[in-house]
Amino acid sequence: MALGKAIKFIKQAGNDKQLRKSCYQSNSKEDLLQKLGFDMGEFEDAITMQLVKCQTYEQAEQVQQIKMWFSLL
Repeated sequence: MALGKAIKFIKQAGNDKQLRKSCYQSNSKEDLLQKLGFDMGEFEDAITMQLVKCQTYEQAEQVQQIKMWFSLL
């Protein structure tokens, strides 16, 4: 259930400094995705699902920030 892993990652990435540090230590985006257990398509689907669930602008902004941060890795 890779989509579930992507959703969990998005929820956790906003608060977990250790998770973000481990992401920075990956050699490549492909290596990171393999370690996390999902691909970019599943990540995009998870972002969309989380954005649909947002009830405030601030929640949506946080999800968008995680998306942008992840794209820079």
